[in-house]
Formats: sequence, C-alpha cells, structure tokens
Amino acid sequence: MHTPIYSCRLSIYILLIICVSCNKTSPIKNCEVNTIEKENKKTAKSSFISEDNPSTVDLPLSFHQYFKDQYSEMKYPSYELNENLIDFLKSKNYDGETYKGFVIRSDNDFEFLLVSMARGDSEYFILITSANHKIIDYKEIGAIGDENPVTFKISQDFSIEKYHGNNENSTAFEKYQIDNNGNIRKK
Repeated sequence: MHTPIYSCRLSIYILLIICVSCNKTSPIKNCEVNTIEKENKKTAKSSFISEDNPSTVDLPLSFHQYFKDQYSEMKYPSYELNENLIDFLKSKNYDGETYKGFVIRSDNDFEFLLVSMARGDSEYFILITSANHKIIDYKEIGAIGDENPVTFKISQDFSIEKYHGNNENSTAFEKYQIDNNGNIRKK
C-alpha cells in the first residue's frame, strides 16, 4: 500500500526525469523556450500610469466619437495616473478631483498620454508627451462642461485639431503636430 507522501514523491521524481531527459522537440521544452522568448521581447512599461503593459487607444481619436460611443471603456481603456504625473499636472494648475489616462502611444521611444482631469462639472483633456520617464511637452486640447466646449481629434500621424462645439462637421480652429522629438507644435 502506497501512502500519499510516497505517491507525491514518486510523481515529482517521474516529472523530474521527464524534464531532464527531454530534447528540443519535447512539448515541455518548447513551452519553456516560448516563455523565455516572450520575456525577452521589448515591451513598453508606462512611466506615468498604474498599468505595466497598457493597451493603446486606436487612432484617429475624436472627442465626438468618444462621446457618441458613450465613453466606452472597451474602446477607450483608461488607467490611473501615478502620483508623479498628478503632481506635475497640479503644478500646471490642473488640480482635479479625478484623473484618468488614455495611452495614445507607448513604445521604446515615446509615451503619449491623453489625460482626462475632472473638476466639478468640467472635464479637461491634456495631451502629454514623454520619453525616458521625463515629460517633454503638454498641451490642453479639450475642455467640456460649460456652454462653449472645446473638443479635439488626434489623427494617426499625431496631428491634433481643436474644435468649438461637439459637432461632427465642425471646422478646426487650431492645429498641432507632435514632432519627431515629442514636442507639440502649432501648425
């Protein structure tokens, strides 16, 4: 009669023998190799939000569509900001009650965030560019909550247009472009 401890030891011993004797074509070995390959791939870790591997928002991103989609968390995943970014925003007079960040770009070169900062009935949208854990530039591109909302559209080439109102056929009154250095320049 076998005791449970003996059976457990026997199972571990058999598993050890299989692992030691397996060759490169073994399913166990391939599984280990794939795991190591995944760990070696470069992934962009965010400097300013709570999530390690955040999802990016699809571009183009327009406030009009965001509003039409009822602020869908599925289409527009948002993340908590870390204290460093909140302190930076407060130092620039963006002292809000709540903050959330949308990742526009996150790779080994840059991180572009669209930050939503709410205060009272107003919500402000601030575009922030960063590299190497340092903020390069920021620009308020939208504000809603009063009679004259300012909305925006961010295109795939990282050009930004600002609009008066929230109409689909509005004409942009200001245009910006994120340059190759991460600076937000007026067009």
